[in-house]
Amino acid sequence: MKKIVTIILIVLLNSLYLFSQNTEYKINELMSSYAENGQFNGTILVKKGENIIYMNAFGLANREWNIPNTLDSKFLAGSIGKSITAFMTLILVNDGLLDLNATINDYIPEYSGPGKNKATIHQILTHTSGIPDHGAIPNLSKKLVRWTYTTDQYLTLIKDLDLKFEPGTGFAYSGIAYNLLAIICEKVSKKDFADLLKEKLFNPLGMNNSKHDKNLDIDEKRAYGYEYHLLEGYMNPSYIDMSLIKGSGGILTTVEDLAKFNNECFNTQKLLSKDLYKKIFTPYVKDWQYYGYGWWITDRIVNHDTLTLISHGGSTDGYKAYNTRILKDSIDIILFQNNYYRTELGVKFDYAITNEIINIIHGQGYTLPKRSIAKDLGFIIGKEGIDEAIKKYHILKNDNRYFIDENEFNQLGKELNQKYNMQSESFEIYTLAIQEYPNSFILNYSYGELLSMIKSEKALEYYRKCLDLYEKNSENKEFRQEYENALKKINENK
Repeated sequence: MKKIVTIILIVLLNSLYLFSQNTEYKINELMSSYAENGQFNGTILVKKGENIIYMNAFGLANREWNIPNTLDSKFLAGSIGKSITAFMTLILVNDGLLDLNATINDYIPEYSGPGKNKATIHQILTHTSGIPDHGAIPNLSKKLVRWTYTTDQYLTLIKDLDLKFEPGTGFAYSGIAYNLLAIICEKVSKKDFADLLKEKLFNPLGMNNSKHDKNLDIDEKRAYGYEYHLLEGYMNPSYIDMSLIKGSGGILTTVEDLAKFNNECFNTQKLLSKDLYKKIFTPYVKDWQYYGYGWWITDRIVNHDTLTLISHGGSTDGYKAYNTRILKDSIDIILFQNNYYRTELGVKFDYAITNEIINIIHGQGYTLPKRSIAKDLGFIIGKEGIDEAIKKYHILKNDNRYFIDENEFNQLGKELNQKYNMQSESFEIYTLAIQEYPNSFILNYSYGELLSMIKSEKALEYYRKCLDLYEKNSENKEFRQEYENALKKINENK
């Protein structure tokens, strides 16, 4: 009997090992393709419990010196910091220093901004306070985000903003609200937020490579952030002072350190009462997904199995990140990039990559990505001009490592016209695109709009073609608004 049990255990262990090896190979094949195509530059960790399924680093940490990213490269995590700010808030609730039902003014008596004497800590945590995001600040220019703000200066910056709705009656994602949480944490603890995080969270969890970032600090193994622009390629990002994102972002960390934070939230649960952990992951309110305390919560069906995914993304100038826990499997998928895209072309968002990895883990098929012709054309236009770009197109379209479709063509034409005011180049791209996709509704409509901008009578020709394409192809019904606009333009010119 013992021999049979031993044999069964050996078979099971071998099966698990082969599954792990096969999964690792597939994830590596996928991620290597994204990296080769310029769609991923950073680090990734896929972990189940204490076992690493896959971990790798791609691309450059410093482009000026050609220094590669490593497994312990440090990245700004953007709004993933909201999960950490929420947890820090609950540590102080657990310590009896904060009350979830108290208002902002209970801790900042002088506060006169949106939600004064109304918005509660619970509402701030769940983005139901009605406090707007930073985009509501008048004239928040690239100049203003470079300033260093004291607490009093920041409170002055937001004091005249209006609520988006009465607290507790809606949902509005708000970085300002989470910055207020950090300020409240400082007020009740009488400590700087960075020091508080280190003492109460990072040190106890052994997150020795994590900190709240300061702009002037020199950090070992920091991956420098970059932005990819359509015409220029890689550039240094705009500067933003970390005091402007005290509680809404600003965490510098590694994939392994963030996995330690996940482990505390979902497994060890030693820093808070059990009731508070339940509150973190309660789906209080729904936007595109449900939101708890600093985490998005959703269900996804894979192979007829319902998976609960708890996650948060993040982005700040030069960086993007995504952190996901598959609840049932206790699997973490963490992606950090020191690359922020300022074009829509050739971009694969970390959320979508995460979903592909989930598919691989659960035995589903996957397709290796191809490189965007439109993205490469944009760069060539910026460096060598439109004629060279069109020559290159006729070469690349026959290369099976590349792809283009009508939507990519349309996006290229739009960005050239709307972002760079390059009407002539945009005309050339739409002319080429319609030659390749003569029956594309969106290309004919966009070209008509471009012609209409210069008062060309030829615009009507393309609007009329749109009407014909709309009526003959049911797939074009998604363009109802564009169809109605084309019809209006035709009627106005009768």
